[in-house]
Amino acid sequence: MSEGAKLVNIDFTMAIQIVNFLVLVYFFWRVFSKKIGKILEERKHLALSEMEIVEEEKEKLEEQKKAMEKLKKESKRRANEILIKAERQADERKDQIVSSAMNNRERMMMKAEADIEKMRQNAKFELQKEVGEMAVELAEKIIKENIKDKQDEIIDNFINEIGD
Repeated sequence: MSEGAKLVNIDFTMAIQIVNFLVLVYFFWRVFSKKIGKILEERKHLALSEMEIVEEEKEKLEEQKKAMEKLKKESKRRANEILIKAERQADERKDQIVSSAMNNRERMMMKAEADIEKMRQNAKFELQKEVGEMAVELAEKIIKENIKDKQDEIIDNFINEIGD
């Protein structure tokens, strides 16, 4: 025999070991295949049910995410509405304040003009009074000076004029 033939040497013990191995595989397959199959099926069902639960949770999370996005958009919209309303109210309040200030200014101007007119009338009256008093005093002085010399003659002329 050649050397290559000696390397693959199948003898009787090796054949018995192969048969023994096959018997053990058959025996384990016969005895444990149902139990192992059940365990594998149970694990498969457990894994599938857990996958379903995970998928359901994932769907719930997606729904919650969509709901949160919707709430976020709604919140932004409401916030914008509130801002717009506040700006409108602020503008209205500003207009009211400006209008009130203008009315107050107009009233104050009218009162000031009336006060100025009253003061002007009072000043005019006082001036007329003083001018009148001064005119009377001046006339009195002029008359006193002129009357001293012609007192009798003027009185007679005055009486004659009144008598006519």
